[in-house]
Formats: sequence, structure tokens, C-alpha cells
Amino acid sequence: MVKKIRLLGMEMDNFTLREEMAQSELFCHRQELNIIRTISIEILSMAADSQTVRDGLALADLLVVGDREILTEAGIYSPQRLREASEHGFMREFLNQMIAVHSSFFLVAKDQVQLDAFLEFLKIWYENITVAGYYLLDACSEGYDLMVNEINAAAPDIVLSVLASPFEDELLLQEKSRMRARVWYSLGKGYQNTEKKASFTVWFRQLVHKGRFKNVIHNYEENDE
Repeated sequence: MVKKIRLLGMEMDNFTLREEMAQSELFCHRQELNIIRTISIEILSMAADSQTVRDGLALADLLVVGDREILTEAGIYSPQRLREASEHGFMREFLNQMIAVHSSFFLVAKDQVQLDAFLEFLKIWYENITVAGYYLLDACSEGYDLMVNEINAAAPDIVLSVLASPFEDELLLQEKSRMRARVWYSLGKGYQNTEKKASFTVWFRQLVHKGRFKNVIHNYEENDE
């Protein structure tokens, strides 16, 4: 199996679900913060035009492919890998395993609306999760000190983020070394679509992102020739 994905001048590992889980288990035994990012076609499209997003992705310790189109554009057609990406297998395995060993979680969202949707999702699918606290990025009017202090005071095992790029990239590039947690796991914006049939609005938005992603890939390849 191809072990590296190369797109838009960036390189990432093409791990199987089992390999991703093995990596994440190592993170839970380290003292420093380890970053797991879910990579979507939307984020990769943004990375083509944003050095901040590219730097944020490079900072991650594990990149988990969250869209099958990323794999197919890289020439990877393994049915197992396509299924793992489209069904967000890593998210389910990781959250269930961490909940089973009684890990504590801290939630980070942009605003109250986003947080409420995230809490509802967790209540339905991960009802035994232990939430040690949460923070809304909109409250960071003068830097991230208050957020970092609240995370460190709660001392969670895992920070779960549903922030979008480039906000998350800016935050992590600036504050990674100050946060006392084992793992920062970015679920990305598509986490809600993993357990139910997507609405027409969500489906149409995904279609737009797929079209833009193909255009970004095409333009990059043309300019690179």
C-alpha cells in the first residue's frame, strides 16, 4: 500500500485505521501535547492559498484523512482506505477507546451555537464521555491566555476541537507549547455527518467543496509544470 500522500506540494502519511490508532495510543503516554487533525478537501483547498493553514497542518503529529476524494486524487483506491475515510472510522475508534479508559475531555468551539451542536452530537453518540470543561473561541478578544489557563486548570487528557481553519491553525501555532493536555484532536466541521444521512444542504455544500478541490488540484498541477 502507498504509505505517503502527496498533494498541493504537501506530504502526509497514508496510515490504515489500525496504524492511526497505534499512533494515537503512543500520544496518550507522552507528556507534551500531540496534535491530531482531520483533513478535509475544504482544508486542503484553503492550504493551497494560505501559508498559515499549511504551517498548521505541518505542526500536526497525525493527519487523518476525512474525505475519500483526497485518497482518489492521490491515486489511492484501496476499498478499505476509502471506507475508513468516508465513514470517519478513526473518530469512532479513538473516541470509544478513550471513553472506555475514562479519559477526560475539554471542548473548544467557535461560539455557543457550534458548542451546542457539538454537545448534542456527543450526547447522542458518546453519552458516557467525561467533559471537564469547554471554551468558546469568540471569548478570546485579547489573545488566548484565558483559554490556555482554563485548559490547564481542567487538566484534561484530550482537547476536542470543532474549530475551522485558519482559526485553529493560528491558535495551535501560537499556543501549542503552553497547553497541558496529552492530545488536541480536531474533528473538523464534518463530524456531524458521520452517523446519519446528510441533508440536502450539507450534500450540496460538499458537492461545491469537491468541485473547488478538483479545480485547486488542476490549477496547482498546471502551475507546477
